[in-house]
Formats: sequence, structure tokens, C-alpha cells
Amino acid sequence: MLTFSTKKALIGVALAIGAIGVCNASETWPSRPLSLVVPFGAGGITDVTARTVAKLLSEELGQPVIVENKPGAGGNIAAGLVARAKPDGYTLMLITNGIVAVNPLINKETSYNALKDFTYISMIANTPLVLAVSEKSPIRDLRSLVAQAKQQQGNLAFASSGLGTSIHQALASLQQSTDTTFLHIPYKSGAEATNALLSDAVQSTAVETVVVGPFIESRKMRALGVTSSQRVPRFPNIPTIAEQLGKDFDVGSISGLVAPSGTPAPIIKRLEEAMAKVLKGDGMKNLFSQGSQPMPVGSEAFKNRMQRETAKWKDVFQSR
Repeated sequence: MLTFSTKKALIGVALAIGAIGVCNASETWPSRPLSLVVPFGAGGITDVTARTVAKLLSEELGQPVIVENKPGAGGNIAAGLVARAKPDGYTLMLITNGIVAVNPLINKETSYNALKDFTYISMIANTPLVLAVSEKSPIRDLRSLVAQAKQQQGNLAFASSGLGTSIHQALASLQQSTDTTFLHIPYKSGAEATNALLSDAVQSTAVETVVVGPFIESRKMRALGVTSSQRVPRFPNIPTIAEQLGKDFDVGSISGLVAPSGTPAPIIKRLEEAMAKVLKGDGMKNLFSQGSQPMPVGSEAFKNRMQRETAKWKDVFQSR
């Protein structure tokens, strides 16, 4: 029969062997392709950002980074899958502030805890939106949109890309800031919301700055304001909603890279260093020139920002 001291010694040996195994795995990582999960469908801003980052991150790590789109439930499906994935550095996700800060407020059955189930690696970009109506619309500016919303008493249709997404956030902020109520029509993607506006199925929506340019230039959409706190260099003549309302208004899709909680620290450090190079390199210039804005790099800045986003959107979504 083993004595207590012998059992204790054997446990210590097992733990030491386990630690050596983790260390060795970290030293050889990555030895095979990585999976980058995107919580939305192909073609949207999150997907575009992910594919840009995947290509550049692959070059830094020396292994393919394969993008896997797993849309559904405003990102909840993908977030739940990644939260339960093996924390070995081979499964990553492009998360957004909506998945972290908004989904838990509007869906009490989320299968993840965003601030506990993920290790935050680095923010990537903040992509503001352009509040827009059809060029054929009689609504000429933000003031007339607000007036129409009040006159129609909740029947002016506003298309979003789904509950909790950045377009839904823009709508919620607009309603709170102007004391109005729109008829919220959630679609499965930003592309569908855009098509709904172009086909006159709805009267208004918001479109990411990265994709709205051709619609404005071809006179298919009329821009009423950008949702960022400052004007977007690509659209210097479009005023911000904040300056038109005379109050704070700052909405954008903040994206960043996360791994399942428990991923070994050496792997997280390697990813953080690789992302710092990716985000400061020339490969991101095209995305940033189209209207996305660079964000502070690093895990600490990322988690701190998500904590602030959680407090911000709790005030918006629980006040109505």
C-alpha cells in the first residue's frame, strides 16, 4: 500500500511531467494549420477583416490560418464553440464588441461568458458605419429622419444585420439619443440589410464605411451621418451623428483576436507578438484606407476596452 508521502511524491511527478508536456507543446507550436473562426457569414466586414488578418498571420507564424465561417444567433453559435474548444492555440476566433458586450444583454441563454471563457490577444480594427437612406427617399438629413421616426411612431423601418450587431447597436444608440422608436427589421447579414434598403423594403439602415462608398458614389444611397466620434478621412464631407446631435455618439464594430481560456501563456505571447507585427505592417493599409480605424494592440488594451464596452452597452440596452 502506498503511503501518503509516496502518493504525494507521485502526484508531484505527474504534475511535473504534465508541465513539461505543455512546455514542449508550446515550444513546437504551431506545427500544423490554425483555424480562425468567423462568427458571421462571408462578405461582411468581420469576414473581410478575418481574411486579411489570416493571410498576414500565416506569414508571421509559418503555418496556414484557415478561415471558418460559423454564422448564426448574432455570433453566439461560434462563440460557444470556441469557448469549449481545446485550448492548444490551434483554434482562434475573430470576436466583436457586440458578441462580448451586447449579446449577453439581449440573449440570456448565451453558452459562453465573454470575459472569462476567452483569452484576449489583440484588437484589430474599429469600423464605424454610415447611417443611410435610399437616394430616392424624401429624407434629406438626420433631422428629417428623426422627425419622420417620431411622426410614424415606431413604424419607420430600420434594417440591421441581426440582434446585437454593430448596426443594431447604432439603431439602439440613435433611439436613445433622439428619444425615437424605429421598426427594427433584423436580417442575417449586413449585405441583406443593405439589399433591403436598395429594394425599398425598409426606409433606413447603417452600412460599414468599408463597403458603403460605391453606393454613395453611384447615388444609390444618401449618407446622413457617420457613427464614429470623428469624421472618417475617406468621407470628409459626411458629418458625424455626434456633431449633428451635439452629444456623444460613437458606434463601430470593434474586432479582435481571441483564443479559448486556458491557452498556454507562451502561445498567447507568440500570438500577441505576431499580431503586433501584422497590425503595424503594410498589409493592413488597404483595410484602414477604406474606413476601418486601427486600435491599440495587445491583450491588456483589448480586455480593458471590452470591459468598457460592456458597461456602455448595458446603459443603452437596459435603459429602454
